[in-house]
Amino acid sequence: MGLLWLWTCAPLYIVQALADTDLGFQRNPGLEVDWMLGEAGRMIRAAEEIKPWRTPGLQDEPARPTVPRRFSADIEYVTFESGFLQTGRGFFAQDANEEAMRVLTVRHTLGMSQLLNNHTSLLLGNESYIINGGDLPICKKLPFFGQQQFVDLFAWAANPAVSRYTGERVVAGRACSLWYLLSTNQTRISLCAAGNTPVELNVTLSRSGTTFNFTYQFDRLKLGSEVPEQLLQKPQICDSFAPACENGRGLDPVPLDAYIFHPGMSVEDYNIEDQNVADLAGYAAFICMDWLFHESPRLGHNYTLISRYSLEISPSFGQYRPCNGYPDTIPPGPSCVPGDPRLVGREAPFSAGEGELRCAAGSPLGFWYQLPKGGRCSTGHRPSKEAWATGCTWSVQKRLKTIQQACLLRNHNFLQYCKADVLEDKGFGRSMKALEAAFASEDSSLGGCADVGEPVAQDSESMVVV
Repeated sequence: MGLLWLWTCAPLYIVQALADTDLGFQRNPGLEVDWMLGEAGRMIRAAEEIKPWRTPGLQDEPARPTVPRRFSADIEYVTFESGFLQTGRGFFAQDANEEAMRVLTVRHTLGMSQLLNNHTSLLLGNESYIINGGDLPICKKLPFFGQQQFVDLFAWAANPAVSRYTGERVVAGRACSLWYLLSTNQTRISLCAAGNTPVELNVTLSRSGTTFNFTYQFDRLKLGSEVPEQLLQKPQICDSFAPACENGRGLDPVPLDAYIFHPGMSVEDYNIEDQNVADLAGYAAFICMDWLFHESPRLGHNYTLISRYSLEISPSFGQYRPCNGYPDTIPPGPSCVPGDPRLVGREAPFSAGEGELRCAAGSPLGFWYQLPKGGRCSTGHRPSKEAWATGCTWSVQKRLKTIQQACLLRNHNFLQYCKADVLEDKGFGRSMKALEAAFASEDSSLGGCADVGEPVAQDSESMVVV
């Protein structure tokens, strides 16, 4: 498409916003984008389904815009979707008749802005996908926010029953007429159009007292047949999961010192099947994002504990899939996006990097892992060299230690290290050291935390960790 990307990030603004942000998603780029698009669609449908609004129009109201049903355009975007400000260039395409929409942006990674995430949201009828990984793309189907459904983000402006003209304005040097979707809540959707050409689309949503926003400014439109068919079709990579990494096939299992944030309400909360874990660097990054954005409290997961495990895993990694929840949480879990039922999934935090760095030797932010239930080795067994093709792919050697998250976050001021790391923008080095110290000893003066002990043993081997 020949786009020239220009990215800016505002770390001081980010930190000022951290204390007030309440975003209910795992830190996986794309989830918040699809949530915003889905919520905007629901607001438009709701406005169209209620009785006609009766609002006076301005006397000099222009003709209402009829935005082309099929078009594409390069865009300038400003977004606060994920809880922090980003701006840059991107690409938008939709065909309202085919109920298809594609939004492409490239994002900086929080804490290491030079590490980019090439992110595409693809909405096809009632199915939603995200594609990350740049030139080595990975596709995930998203069921997280209920049934997604395509809604034309522009057609409402042509309907006088649900929209209102509010005057003229100038956007990026272009004159346009401003239209608002009529709504009974704090959602605000506006379209500034020059005749039938969209100039700027703005969506602002409020959730749990926090405001999320995206703005797209459209360059010259391509219409009808000028829009390539493949842009609005599901790519083949979305029909299957990424294969086992070739550079890990035929190799012995490797050790993994794994960390996981979990509830502590019952023994089932220590079961790490179908859960996401991470190495030291990856989990320092995750906890920073999870708590700087108040994520776990809002979700009601009551993640009060952090555990460290000694694992053995096959290095023939498959596609990472986000998982959420435990049997004791509301809603109960675990629940994962579709993915390989056997291979250990791996990606760089926040889906950043080519191929999400799934098969890379290293990552500047560490790695996140997903442990599928179907890949767990039975007691006394470990993955074989042929685990990439058959058999189990991961085993638990030992639970090393479990601490109260409050010890790390409050007693040892972990969030202050997170904020300093975000400002420095060179990774999460301070946060890593604090997390490592919490598990290294029980001496509070050295940053250590007490081991709260292991869960009560039960008969099921999937529950017991020794």
